[in-house]
Amino acid sequence: MKRVLVSAGMAALALGLAGGARAQTELTFSTWVPLNHPISVNIFNPWFEKVEKESGGKVKFRTLPKPIGAPNQHYDAVVKGQVDTAYATLGYQPERFFPYLLAELPQLGETAVHNGVALWRTHQKYYAKLGMFKDVVLIGLMTHGPGLMHHTKKPVMKPDDLKGQKIRVGGDVPKLIVEHFGGVVITQPAPKSYEILSQGIADGIFFPMESVKSFNIAKIVTHTTYVKGGLYSSSFWFAINKDKFDKLDPAAKAAITKNGGEAFARLAGAGWDKADADGLAVAKENKNTYSEASPEFVAELSKLTGKIEAEYAAKLDKLGLPGKQVIADYRAELAKIKAGN
Repeated sequence: MKRVLVSAGMAALALGLAGGARAQTELTFSTWVPLNHPISVNIFNPWFEKVEKESGGKVKFRTLPKPIGAPNQHYDAVVKGQVDTAYATLGYQPERFFPYLLAELPQLGETAVHNGVALWRTHQKYYAKLGMFKDVVLIGLMTHGPGLMHHTKKPVMKPDDLKGQKIRVGGDVPKLIVEHFGGVVITQPAPKSYEILSQGIADGIFFPMESVKSFNIAKIVTHTTYVKGGLYSSSFWFAINKDKFDKLDPAAKAAITKNGGEAFARLAGAGWDKADADGLAVAKENKNTYSEASPEFVAELSKLTGKIEAEYAAKLDKLGLPGKQVIADYRAELAKIKAGN
């Protein structure tokens, strides 16, 4: 009898140890930029550490050494469970995530924090009910800082300066801008930026300031032109596989949820803004030019902005949303956030 009790006790202990071993769930994460890019160093790595700590060790994140696929394949990879968590630029799938491209319009927020938080608030108010992320658990949204014009040969100051210039862009809004000003659009993944610029395939590139450092192009694109509120911004989703999330320990779910949404937009935005400051410092160290576009360029861009916004609003109307009101509310949120609310 005693031997049976001992055996039963040992079995219970073994089950307890096995249960403890299973208590921590490892989540794989895929990124499609270099592992030392600010998006990992300034944003995801700190976020992972925070969630792991607040979950009491119930969850751990493991970044894959190589991306699971191309950037525009990451969403489906999360849906199918090929990777547990991932992110990507919403503009890489413009038809799929059209409403969220609001944050990519010209002349909006002055920082990544402003744009990212405003996008999340707009998602909550208008977009969540569209169900575009119904196949995953959307952790958060973010944007990088204001997009600028970087050129290998000259500052782009006046409307005619872009005519005939080959410019690498990512997303529909930068594409529209380049075409409007008579430039030639080059579409290549961001990690190929150094290659296409150094080989003369592209004369310039639309990027936030951080990319001058993170993609090692400061000595190639020696002229930067900025516009208040940016020429554009790129917006990103960050999500987790639905089944994986549902099976997580409650403490892990709570930690992810608490640090998602607006909290994630603020953390991510601060990370992007720091990276922008670092990129500007590198450009200044290299004695690159950094100039504000001429009033003529800004006036022409403002006309284009109005046209893009009108078309965007009309498309939102077709989705059953009040297009013009969505844009107005987004700009109102930007003002609130800038004021500290």
